[in-house]
Amino acid sequence: MKVLSIATRKGGAGKSTWTVYCTTTLFHIVFGKKKVALIDFDEQRSLANKRAKELKNEEVLSILGDMFEDYDERLKKLFPVYTFTYKEYLEKYDTLKDYFDYVFLDFPGRIESPQKDIIKTIDKVAIPMVADELDIESGMSYMKMCHSLDVKCGWFLNKESRTTYNKQVKESAHEDYFLHQNPNLEKIIGHNGDLLSIRDRPETYRKNRSTIIPFDDEEQNVYHLIKFLIS
Repeated sequence: MKVLSIATRKGGAGKSTWTVYCTTTLFHIVFGKKKVALIDFDEQRSLANKRAKELKNEEVLSILGDMFEDYDERLKKLFPVYTFTYKEYLEKYDTLKDYFDYVFLDFPGRIESPQKDIIKTIDKVAIPMVADELDIESGMSYMKMCHSLDVKCGWFLNKESRTTYNKQVKESAHEDYFLHQNPNLEKIIGHNGDLLSIRDRPETYRKNRSTIIPFDDEEQNVYHLIKFLIS
């Protein structure tokens, strides 16, 4: 089993959105071959509630039917969305390991002391960075923590915009700042061979995320995130 996460210390960076996109897409890619699960540590059960609503949404089910001839089998065997406490996850870890090939973890937008024991179980983390001072500080802190816990991680630029600061982060932050926090940090590479930079567009907002339908990944952002995480 590989435990994977898209995470950082600060809310609003896009971690839950891209976690759902990656989990749902990977499920459909490996359907019938490997088993996938998503674990939500948010006590509000937002992702589990999202799944329940989608299963009652005829439009969502119709889109799935248009995409896959075996959509009924995919519906029956959808990847589970679990809502666990940190303690429950650790207690169930060995059972999960016996049953699933890929498990994605979605964390709340804060770091709590018990969370470190969870992070130690992760094989790879993708850190979304937004070109904002507070986001950069939080992201670097997360990079440093991953290094201290010996967890492999890489970063990508999310919500890319046309600002001078955005350009500076994209072109020089890795060497000038991030590697000082984590010398093993990787750049997640996009389709052009450079840093994966995801433009700030309405179609990538959280309202479009689905636990049933794979994201319309025209720019292959999800593809490159998955490629980094499972490699």
